[in-house]
Amino acid sequence: MLYAATAAGALVLLALLVRCRGRRDAKQRIKTLVVLGSGGHTAEMLRLITDFDFDRYTPLTLVTAATDTTSRAKAERELPREALATARWVQIPRAREVGQSFVTSVPSTLRALFACVHLIWTASPDLVLVNGPGTCVPVAVLARLFGSRVIFAESWCRVSTLSLTGRIMYWVAHRFVVHWPELARRYPRAEYL
Repeated sequence: MLYAATAAGALVLLALLVRCRGRRDAKQRIKTLVVLGSGGHTAEMLRLITDFDFDRYTPLTLVTAATDTTSRAKAERELPREALATARWVQIPRAREVGQSFVTSVPSTLRALFACVHLIWTASPDLVLVNGPGTCVPVAVLARLFGSRVIFAESWCRVSTLSLTGRIMYWVAHRFVVHWPELARRYPRAEYL
């Protein structure tokens, strides 16, 4: 219990320190962090960011799960060279593997959360974009705590119900985007795009 209280206190202190740091430079560049899930989540996120103005959304930090063996290669094939030229790649532990029980996901989520502290501290993002893999939850929670804007886009395959990650991110994200009108009607904070 004491360990958890100490850890929570350390996270709050780090958040206060980060909020004191300057957020934007004179050119209005937006430090952007993007979490790439595996498989379909990566494909969806790449479709969302491929046409970004990477002169404005820079520096770019791309995050993958440590067990994800395909997302980086896919991103390197599909993203513009100017985006990749200065992008920083970071791997983090998964908060929860597909099919992992909720009971055993508690310690793995805590492990991922602590691994993300360094990521958020060094990237100090203004904007965090996430779209569905459980890997994004600890990143988004810490980023929000540290003063970043968080945008979550629910997976396109979610037509009438939210994913587990979506149900969590509904309360974490500043903006919550869905792709089906049924979801927008069910969830008042959702933006249908």
